[in-house]
Parts: sequence; C-alpha cells; structure tokens
Amino acid sequence: MSDISILLVEDNPTDRAYIKESLLENSISHFNLKEAESLQSALSLMSHSDFDVVLLSLYLPDFSELDRARKLIVGYPETAVIVLSNPGDKKTALQAVRYGAEDYFDKSSLSPVMLQKSINYAIERKKFLQEKYDILSDLVLALEKIEQLESILPICVGCKKIYHEGTRQWMSLEEYTNRQTTLKTNSPLCSDCQTEFKDNL
Repeated sequence: MSDISILLVEDNPTDRAYIKESLLENSISHFNLKEAESLQSALSLMSHSDFDVVLLSLYLPDFSELDRARKLIVGYPETAVIVLSNPGDKKTALQAVRYGAEDYFDKSSLSPVMLQKSINYAIERKKFLQEKYDILSDLVLALEKIEQLESILPICVGCKKIYHEGTRQWMSLEEYTNRQTTLKTNSPLCSDCQTEFKDNL
C-alpha cells in the first residue's frame, strides 16, 4: 500500500504533539507527515507537494476560520480536508463541511481510533466525489458533442427526426443509424480522389 501523505495545520504545540502521537499509536498504514503552523505556511507547502489529507485547525493566527477552510478546499479540490474544532464549536465545523471539507472532529474528544476512521473516511469520500465529478464531466462533454452534431445534421427541433438526403425522408435516429451502417463502400477513396489517382497512373 502506498504511503498516505498528511499535512497537519495546527499552531498549538500541545494539540499538534497529541495528533502526531495518535497517528503513530494507531499505525495508520504508512504515512508521510508534514506540519504547518499557519495557513500561509500550509498553502506554501501545498503549492509544492501533493497531500492526500489535510488536518486543518480552525483556530490559526491568520485569516478567519471559514475563510481558511474555504481557501484550502476550493484551491485544492483533490485533497481531502478534515477540520479540527474546539469544544462547543460544532456549528463552525459543520459549515466548513458544507463548503466541502470531508469530515470534522472536536480536538478534545480525539482518539487514535477516531482519527484513523476519519482519515480513511475522508480519503474514500474524496475518491467517490472525484469519480462522480469525472462522470458528470464526461456527461457534459457528451452533451456538448450532441449539440455540435445537432448543428451539423438536419434534425427536427420538434420530434428529433433526422432528414436523410439520399432518401429525402425524415427518419428516427435508429433508422438513420441503421441505414448509415448498411451503406458500404468498395473503396477507401472518394470519386474525385479515385479519378485523380487513375490520371496519375
């Protein structure tokens, strides 16, 4: 299994030490850990390195809590973000989740088992959301191609039938497709190129 790359963004040395101990105690797979004590330091690290998970304290010295979470989430959509909140501040943590963070937990109730579950959940949820996003992107691309096709083919805006120039008839998409696939050509050259090719012999 490949290493999990984790960025811990926490300015409180006591909390930072405890989270590091929790990671080691529970042997969360194999992980690489980097640390930052401010949002600015975190963003600098993230601009040069890829992280699977960011453990983000909502109480850093720079910027407001939700501005901080939003900046990371929007700027690095492929990275799972877990916010670390203080006791009694569930509302702020939930708002960060609404902005796109994968999970949150109260630092006062943190345990090694809870931390492992949260990290595993965040990574899987991010993968699922990324796959969903990719599918939607493919769908949008397919719809764009259909729109381009509609602009090329003579399609009825009402019933969506296609006008076939050869038969001068309006056909359903299935009929049109079947007719096109049954039309065979004995040569990979059009008539003009065949004539030019023969003249050069």
